[in-house]
Amino acid sequence: MYHCLSRRPAARSQAPNGWSYAPASAAPRPLSIPARTDISEICGTESIVVLNEGIACLYRLLPDGSRRILSLILPREFCCGHLPDIRQLGYAIGTLTACSIHRVSPWSSLHLAEGNPKVVEALRCHTLLKMNMMQEWLCNTGRGSDKQMAHIFCELLVRLQAIGLADGNGFDLDITQADLADMIGISPVHANRVLKLLSRKKLLDWRSRRVDIPDVPRLKAFAGFSPHYLAIPSATALPCWTPPDAV
Repeated sequence: MYHCLSRRPAARSQAPNGWSYAPASAAPRPLSIPARTDISEICGTESIVVLNEGIACLYRLLPDGSRRILSLILPREFCCGHLPDIRQLGYAIGTLTACSIHRVSPWSSLHLAEGNPKVVEALRCHTLLKMNMMQEWLCNTGRGSDKQMAHIFCELLVRLQAIGLADGNGFDLDITQADLADMIGISPVHANRVLKLLSRKKLLDWRSRRVDIPDVPRLKAFAGFSPHYLAIPSATALPCWTPPDAV
């Protein structure tokens, strides 16, 4: 699986593939953001924002006041800065859990890319990856709530494994059933019924903020899940984004 920020060299001086790292000013101290917070204003159009910890999402409020989650943002992924201002299109970015983010200033963003086209390549590949995931979610619409939900858990497993936040059969997940319902477009009550159905079928068990999947191949087969859309051919050319206090 491609993950735009998953690679980490041993030291700043050992940047791979010709990468040169920005000074500490390009990566200020992380900002702590509470759960259920709209961070669209923090993102704006003037900076690149990277999620350090927690789970965020791209969402839209519908005319009836309901929310539809269009994609999930996991640690080491860009929250914004790689796309035009989404607020003009009616979308927003919000935290689902308590999060930590790094905000790179406009000057630092330019400095990151100065003389190094691979920064632009990282942003491009991240954008393609997000487009792939949103298209996959769109294709799953109408397949049945149980299969859509199973597919989301399969995707989370693969994506969290890529950044070391999941083991072979599960992961911690501190979101709500209402959040899960908004990813599929169903009510929280219906989401609870679907979760119970998947549990009765012994496909997964979600309790105490922990998702356990006893038979991963069986869940993937039930969901019709293939991780092909999470792969980008130029993955080996991409670097990691390393906060200064992590080196």
